[in-house]
Amino acid sequence: MTRSRPREFRFIPVAAAAERLGLSVNTVKRRVDAGILRGYQDPVNGYYSVAEQSVDELLRVRQALQRSAALPGAQPPRKEWAKRPVPSGR
Repeated sequence: MTRSRPREFRFIPVAAAAERLGLSVNTVKRRVDAGILRGYQDPVNGYYSVAEQSVDELLRVRQALQRSAALPGAQPPRKEWAKRPVPSGR
């Protein structure tokens, strides 16, 4: 998806965003195209740029999820649930 560059955000190269997020460059590009990360693809050269604010926001959300997973009562899925066969209904 090609978007014009909004003026109110500071943009960083997609490689810098990928490094900060611990993702591949292609994953960051897909997330920009999907609207998960705010960014744009330059219509002239095709390069992607990502709003630094969007990267910071995603990092904050990740940290919040990690903290909530560490709260008492938060349990990882039990292995026996994943191995339970699905009834066929017959």
